[in-house]
Amino acid sequence: MTAVSSQKELRNMKSSTASELPAVLFLAPPRWYSAHCAARSLGALGARVYMLRHQGISPSNLSRFCAGTFPGGDNGRPLGDPNEIVSQLLAAGAALGEGTILIPGTDEWAVFIADHDEDLKCWFRFPHPPRGLVRALSSKQGLYEVAAKHGCPTPRLVVPQSLHEVLAQADDLVYPVMVKPEVSRPDVEMKAVAHDPAELIEYARELAESEDAPNVIFQEYIPGHQDWTFTGYFDAQSRCLAGFTGQRLRTLPPHMGHTSLGVCRGNPELHRLASGFLTDIGYQGIVDSEFRYDRRDGTYKVVDANPRVGGNFRVFVDVAGTDVIRALYLDLAGRSVPPIAPCEGRLWVKEDSDLISFVRSRRAGELDLRSWLRSLKGVDEGATFSIRDPLPFLAAMLLVVVDTVKGRLRHRR
Repeated sequence: MTAVSSQKELRNMKSSTASELPAVLFLAPPRWYSAHCAARSLGALGARVYMLRHQGISPSNLSRFCAGTFPGGDNGRPLGDPNEIVSQLLAAGAALGEGTILIPGTDEWAVFIADHDEDLKCWFRFPHPPRGLVRALSSKQGLYEVAAKHGCPTPRLVVPQSLHEVLAQADDLVYPVMVKPEVSRPDVEMKAVAHDPAELIEYARELAESEDAPNVIFQEYIPGHQDWTFTGYFDAQSRCLAGFTGQRLRTLPPHMGHTSLGVCRGNPELHRLASGFLTDIGYQGIVDSEFRYDRRDGTYKVVDANPRVGGNFRVFVDVAGTDVIRALYLDLAGRSVPPIAPCEGRLWVKEDSDLISFVRSRRAGELDLRSWLRSLKGVDEGATFSIRDPLPFLAAMLLVVVDTVKGRLRHRR
């Protein structure tokens, strides 16, 4: 199918009556910008996207493409009594109608949906990957074991069971070492590179959730800055209906955090490796995965394989406007997904994160103002800024100011 015919199909879909289009319930915390990005993408098709109700400032809840909100969990996270959370989601499903599409925006929600799929499928449509696989991919140790079993290159990994083990293992590791959470949490961004045992112990203590269950890992640090992303949608037969590759040009924190500036860039070798691995393990749904190219042995090594939509999924759009969210929506709505022709060189920025990343990189002597502004030339889309939907951008910038003021007050105290 050509780009012209696929655009015609999307126009026909948008012209369908509202009753023919399934609603969407997107599960994410207040600041998870993938929610309003998904709402904007699906809203262009005429779909109604609903979100979880949040306390305080939520850029996504303020989007004009947010059709409404429902209670669920603890301020957008699946915390508390699981039965109560299931009841909240089922109430939302009953209000929206049978066949509503359920999309997790975080690893926590992906695991929750997989654990309660039998209860939720009476009202919702969503992919059904193996329950154990979702939990494994949301954990760095689980991903390491799955990748090793299926022959996908991955960095070496050590998982301490307590802070006491951190002290015992620190002298035996080969440095530098990446320190990060074993299981990602929406409210924790910290990652660090330790260059010696003292730094490793310091970072581990700062990141640890408790003495006996620190939730930290020590991962082999791959030198160089060739960070690649593969994002895709896999159907009920684990076929890749939409797959994209690209590079993380800038991150927050610099060199080790989430994407603040990304580009869609074709990499056939990585596409074959990533899609083959995910099909081989029987994955279904949207995946957001990170690879790092290791020049020492010429391989791409998987660092993350998040079993849900990534915050930077709008880096990856094809010439007809299809992204992984639209691919999932079309497939679960019983419609065909057009062949994918990625927009090579498409540039995407998360405005607030990239501003902070620039400030930090400038302080470190790695980036000057002119180079930063030059890097933003030709940006195709921002995570929050949109003339047609301005409130998420204004809210995101307000949150930057609030966080800055709070940080300075904490520093003074």
